[in-house]
Amino acid sequence: MSVKWPPNTDFHEISLDNEVSQCPDCGEPLSPQSTRTRAFYQLTGPTKLACHLVWCRNRACSAYHHTRSPDAEKWLSLPRWGIGWDVLLWIGFRRFKRHWSLPQIQAELWDSYHIRLAIKTLATYVRTYQVMVSAYYQDLSRLRTVYQKWPDVILSIDGIQPEKGHEAVYVVRELRAQRVWFAEALLSSATAEIQALIQRARHIAKQLDKPVYGWISDKQDAFVTAIEAEFPGVPHRLCTNHFIRDAAELMLALDSTAKVQMRHKVRELRALERACLESHKDAEPSTPFTKEQQRFAAQIVLTYCAAVRGILNDNHGGPLCPAGWRMAGALEQIHRSLTRTLTRPATPLTPLLQRLHDCLNRGLTRYSQDVVRVGTALGYMHVVWALLQPKDGRRQPHRKLFQHWMKLASQHDDHIIQHIGHLMERFEDGLFCGGDEFDLPDDNLDLERWIKGPKGHERRIHGRQHVGLRIVIEAPTFLVAFDAHLLRTTPFTVHDLLPYASAEVPESQQRAVIRHQIMRKARSQKKRGCVLEQLEQDYEQVILWTLETHGKNTSHADQC
Repeated sequence: MSVKWPPNTDFHEISLDNEVSQCPDCGEPLSPQSTRTRAFYQLTGPTKLACHLVWCRNRACSAYHHTRSPDAEKWLSLPRWGIGWDVLLWIGFRRFKRHWSLPQIQAELWDSYHIRLAIKTLATYVRTYQVMVSAYYQDLSRLRTVYQKWPDVILSIDGIQPEKGHEAVYVVRELRAQRVWFAEALLSSATAEIQALIQRARHIAKQLDKPVYGWISDKQDAFVTAIEAEFPGVPHRLCTNHFIRDAAELMLALDSTAKVQMRHKVRELRALERACLESHKDAEPSTPFTKEQQRFAAQIVLTYCAAVRGILNDNHGGPLCPAGWRMAGALEQIHRSLTRTLTRPATPLTPLLQRLHDCLNRGLTRYSQDVVRVGTALGYMHVVWALLQPKDGRRQPHRKLFQHWMKLASQHDDHIIQHIGHLMERFEDGLFCGGDEFDLPDDNLDLERWIKGPKGHERRIHGRQHVGLRIVIEAPTFLVAFDAHLLRTTPFTVHDLLPYASAEVPESQQRAVIRHQIMRKARSQKKRGCVLEQLEQDYEQVILWTLETHGKNTSHADQC
């Protein structure tokens, strides 16, 4: 990438002679050809490099007039780069390890090193660095060295869908060495496409000469079918957290509906706060309270309202502690506190506290209509979870109890608990797969927690709540490069990445880039016509090929 240098730039000049004096093909002495100069940025300042080129003048040699550059040049900067290796490694480490945005990197380069690079140029260098790091991290020779101390491998697979309507990214991660093997963005989660990923994992394990000890995933039909086809006899443990979430789906839906209606009933907080503030602001002089006492009394009501508001804004919860259930329990505590307060002698605050008490009472009355069903289902969930997470760590002895509760749930009158029983029956074999003699993980949370890393990385970079499409478009190299930086405390070196300088972008990533470029143009009114016009021209070419092929086939048939 060319750089426009100011006329008064002070360059640090380096001259490189060719290390080879004889032609490696014919053995004849190499003759000087010319001197090539180029300039690029280094962290130490602008550098002008003079490379003395040589070539072979033996006409009988296969390398006749083939120019040879000094080998030392590639250790400073690769051809057509406007920066040196030190700048590229500095940029890449801060981008992937410290989550710096491109404008932040651009500003720091200028402030600390007086290196001026455009944002597009920085993005190109980041992609180049990303491809090299992913090739380095996925190199089989390096993987063999890493896995020398492990007798086998445990694999996990899960999917990410950053934004609805776009491809899902599937990640295959190995749990012994805690490494991402590869990632792929798929347009469909059909069994055939998932099976291609499982086949790739089997191929890598075969090249590493390591048996697959087991798999861990959720109960997606494509996962179960593909792993059973490619790894027959290998234990496939289903994630207990996915099972709990799926089993609690109907209970959480009921709890969420009741929670929304309960919150809707508790909507008088702002009016109550306003009435409280106005009551002591416009108090008559004849009131027995001083202004300080009025302010103190008003703060009691405002504190109660703030506590209620904090509980209403707490929407967190999971299958074992639904958000509505937690919210109702917390509001019940405040309701009991107000009840105790209102039984005491009356004060000027009593009407305001009574209004808040009635407000909470309406909300809790609405939730109490479904509290029995939610509580019963929650009791089943806690029993099942205790069977899957025993204190002694041995799950297999509890399988008969699991089957007993599965039968009770399936025969229950409530369809929510029946759903729990049906899910228990579907997941039973996978939850107890391999027995206790196989030391397999109980859940796939390790991979799910890892997936939060690249999502948070993207959010920190662009400062928005949505993840963005970079994870989808550049998944094969971006997710691997991100994983390569997780445990590193120092930047990569030239010796690490130079062997992978010619690494190419994977074909799947190239297709994703082209596909999203077309999608973006199709959304534009100006560029949509150009896309359609190009498609029509391409189809005309296909018609010509068809006619030519048909004509050739016809003439061949006539000759016969």
